Amino acid sequence: MTHEVYGYLPYWRLDSGTVNKIDYRLVSTIAFFGLGILGNGAIDRNWIGYREYVGEPAAAVTNAAHDQGVRVVPTFQLFDMAAGAPKMSMFLDSTENQDRFIAEALDLMAARQADGANLDFEPVTALNARAAKFVAFVARFRAAMLARFPDSQLVNATSAGANQTTVQGLVPYVDRQMIMTYNYRWTGSTRTGAVAPLDNTTRTVKIHIAKMLQWAPATSILLGVPYYGYDWPVTSTDPNALVQRPTEKFGGVDSVSYASARDYLAAHPEVQRQYDAVEGSGFYTYWSETEQTWRQVYFEEERSLADKYDFAIVTGLAGIGIWTLGNDGSYRELRDVLQAKFYAPVHAVTVGAKLPVITRREGVVYATVRVRAIVTGTVPERGAFEWTIRTPSGKRISSGTWPAETLYPGRLATHRVKVRLGLASKMPAGTLVLRVKFVTTTKTWKSLAIEVRQPY
Repeated sequence: MTHEVYGYLPYWRLDSGTVNKIDYRLVSTIAFFGLGILGNGAIDRNWIGYREYVGEPAAAVTNAAHDQGVRVVPTFQLFDMAAGAPKMSMFLDSTENQDRFIAEALDLMAARQADGANLDFEPVTALNARAAKFVAFVARFRAAMLARFPDSQLVNATSAGANQTTVQGLVPYVDRQMIMTYNYRWTGSTRTGAVAPLDNTTRTVKIHIAKMLQWAPATSILLGVPYYGYDWPVTSTDPNALVQRPTEKFGGVDSVSYASARDYLAAHPEVQRQYDAVEGSGFYTYWSETEQTWRQVYFEEERSLADKYDFAIVTGLAGIGIWTLGNDGSYRELRDVLQAKFYAPVHAVTVGAKLPVITRREGVVYATVRVRAIVTGTVPERGAFEWTIRTPSGKRISSGTWPAETLYPGRLATHRVKVRLGLASKMPAGTLVLRVKFVTTTKTWKSLAIEVRQPY
């Protein structure tokens, strides 16, 4: 694989058939989610996440993944949304409690043949002091983990809204930060929309990744992507519709997976699947007879994910993180996008040129050069256009370049420039040949030679 694909596998997706549903070629790490941490540092063995992690289905997935060179890790989570976060404070304020967790976690990792760990503490950044304590804990955990498992990998699930103390502080102590760039729209939203808008609104994936890149190297960042969306009751069929209030009166707001959205559309062919090209998301609107209201579903799908993967590639990120594996069910489309971008990418650019327009003004001959290119492969290409005009014998008459740029799959790029060829009195009439190249660091694509008559 060209990049990391970090896939979360939650306990509710684990059963005896899970082992045969994962395409292990298309994932580099499977992170079982999740094992709860108590305030005193003990792992919560009564929590279903723990019971599933030590069960047979998880063991089968681990063995199958290891057979194909895929890392498998547990996700240790401490969520505390209570006022003042007393459980998290109890943990972070006590090295004794942290030592208890570290000892239990490493023993469990050894027993389950883990290749490292994922940490998911929420919320960390309510206070800078708490963030600093969290970073100190991560440093201690990493040191203990590497002492016991030298080849292990540590990843932190970092909020898209994390502050500098957290993000920059974690850089020396984690291999990757999986940035949770999703859930921008949620059950409490007043309007519908993309759950992970790439661009064109006030809070976007691009904005938050740009912030992260001020504090952490691109090669340490995984772009979190959602395989889900939401179904809201709405007041109209317009995109970004106003949510009906109170939502409970109209059926509430439901989380939908990619598979459940596709299943609904398959069962209701009269409902039109649409695409929000502004923010980047699939969506559809339907009438609910039960609640007597319109409902609107926004969900992450093939095109929006492809654009996010292109963004990760162009930005130089280490890869992407999926929340969650299994949300695509039996549908192949999302796996096909992963394959096209990260497993078997096709590098191809078609370069062309139009016949130069030759003109003469005040005894000087000019040519208007027009070039175009389109990525016909599956991944973006960064390079520069170069063009030359020569005589049939190879003598160069004129040449030029455009600054380096990124071309995206399926999008046409064009340039034109008017250039001076020389004095007509010193240029014999005859044929000129235009050639265009698009040059990257690894490959060059060329246009066909374009011949044009210079009549002056």
